Amino acid sequence: MSGNRNKEAAQWFYTMIQRQTPTAGNREDSGAVYRDEAIRPRVQPPAEKLPSLLRAARSLENQNFGFLQSREIVFIKQAKLLANYEDDYAYSGNVVRYYPTYQSLTDQELRGYFSWRTKLRRGEVQQAPATFAFLYIYELLNQIGVEDPMEGYRKLKAFEADYVQLDGTVLPYLKRWLFDYVLYYNLPAELLPESEQAAFDRNLLVLDNIGQYDTPRILEAVKYFAPRWLGRSRFYAQHPQDMDTVIAGVLRGIHDHHAARCKKTMVEQYFGPRRLQQISLFDTAVFLNKTRGEDREVILDPLCVYRCRRGLWSAEKYSIFSRSNPKLEDLMKTVDSVMREMYHDRHPVKAALDTKWMLKLIEAQVRALLDGKQAAEAKKLHLDYGKLDKIRSDAAVTRDKLIVDEEEDYSGEQEQALSPEPDTAPSAGEAPDIPLTQQECRFLRCLLYGGGLSWVRQEGLLLSVLVDSINEKLYDSFQDTVLTLEDRPAVIEDYLDELKEMVPE
Repeated sequence: MSGNRNKEAAQWFYTMIQRQTPTAGNREDSGAVYRDEAIRPRVQPPAEKLPSLLRAARSLENQNFGFLQSREIVFIKQAKLLANYEDDYAYSGNVVRYYPTYQSLTDQELRGYFSWRTKLRRGEVQQAPATFAFLYIYELLNQIGVEDPMEGYRKLKAFEADYVQLDGTVLPYLKRWLFDYVLYYNLPAELLPESEQAAFDRNLLVLDNIGQYDTPRILEAVKYFAPRWLGRSRFYAQHPQDMDTVIAGVLRGIHDHHAARCKKTMVEQYFGPRRLQQISLFDTAVFLNKTRGEDREVILDPLCVYRCRRGLWSAEKYSIFSRSNPKLEDLMKTVDSVMREMYHDRHPVKAALDTKWMLKLIEAQVRALLDGKQAAEAKKLHLDYGKLDKIRSDAAVTRDKLIVDEEEDYSGEQEQALSPEPDTAPSAGEAPDIPLTQQECRFLRCLLYGGGLSWVRQEGLLLSVLVDSINEKLYDSFQDTVLTLEDRPAVIEDYLDELKEMVPE
C-alpha cells in the first residue's frame, strides 16, 4: 500500500511541474513565451600584451628541452636576456614567492619587478615586496648587470646600506651571501664581512695562546663563551677584580696542565677538535655554481680555513656553539663557589665541578691573591701619632737650619696661591666625625675651598707631614691617597666631591 501511495505522489508532483513550467514553443503562462537560447560566453577582460623582450624571455620557459634544464639555468638565461631591460608599469600588488625566479611570477608581477628595478638603478630606492628584493640580489650574485665581481660586490653593499633601512627582511640572508660572494669570486680577504665564526675564532685564539694575553683580554674571551654565571653572580659583582685575577690564573694553569700531561689541549677539551665540514655557498639562493675544476684555499684565520676542490667547498674549523659553553660555565661557577668559601661569604653556592686537581688549582690561585693583599697591607707606612710632638719640634729645628727659608721657595704665583691674606682662610671650626685632627681638618678645608696656608708654618707644621698624615688616615676609606704634594699640595680630583661631604666648609 505504501508503495502505491509513493508512486501516486510522484505522478501528482510531475503533473504539477508540467503545468507550471512553460515549454519551448507556444505554451503561454501569464503572457510570457519562453524559447531555447544559447549560453552566452563569460566576458573576459582583454589580456595585456607583454613587451617583446619579456615575451622572448617567457619563450625560454616553454622550449621543448626546458624540462632538462634546472630552474637556475633557465633563470640565468632569462636574466642575461633582460639584463638591461627597463619598464614603467604601474604595479601596486603584493608578491609572495619562496626562492623566486622570473618564471614563478605572473606577467603583471614580472613587469612590476622590472619597473621597480629600473627606478632602483636610477637611484630611486623604494620599498617593494621582499620577492623583488631577493630577485635583485640573485641577479647580482650571478653577475647579472655588472661588469665584474668587484662591481657586483659594491652594488650588494649599496643595496645593504640603502634598502634594508626600508625592509630588513633580506638582511640576514644578504650578510651570509656577501661572505660567500667574497669567497666564491676570490675577492680580497679584507672584504669579508664580520661573521659569528670570525668573532668565535678571535676569542678562541686567546684561550689557545693564553700566555700571550693579559687578564682583561682573557676575561673578555671568557665572557664571550660563558656569559651566564658571571652575568648574574652577586659575588662577582662585589669582587670583579679579584675574581678576574683568579679566573685568568686558573685558566693559565689549566692550559699548562693540558699541555704537559694530556693529549688534548685546553681548547680541545672545552670545545672539541677542529673538523672538516662540507659547506654549500649561497645556500637557499637561486645561484648557478660555475667553479668546477677551480681549486683554491682561503685562510680566514689560524683556526678556520676554507677550501674549494673540484667545485666543492669545505671548511676546517671549530663548530660554533649556539649557546654558552657549558663546561666553561661550570668552571666559572666552581671558581665562584671556592672564592665565596675562602672569603667567608654569607651566600655560598655549590661547586659544579669536583675534579681534585682543578679544585686545588683554584684554591691555590685564591690563596696567592689573599696572601698578596696581606703582604701589600703590611708594607703600608704606619705612623706613631704619639710621637708627633717630637717630630714637630725636630722639624722646627731643621727648618731653622735650612739655607733657604721655606717662605722664599714660594714666589710669584705659588706665593699668591699658598699665602693669601689670613682673613681669607676658612675658620677651623669643629673637627668632623673623621679620624683627622683639628689642624688636619683646617688644612683640608683650605685645599678644598681655597683658603691660605701661611698658618701652617706659623704653627710649626710641615706641609709634607700634614699631607702624609691625612693620606694615611683616609686610606681605609678610599683605598688610595687623596692628596698630592708636587709643586704645591692639592686634592686628587676624583675624590673632591667625597672629601667635601666629609669635611664641609
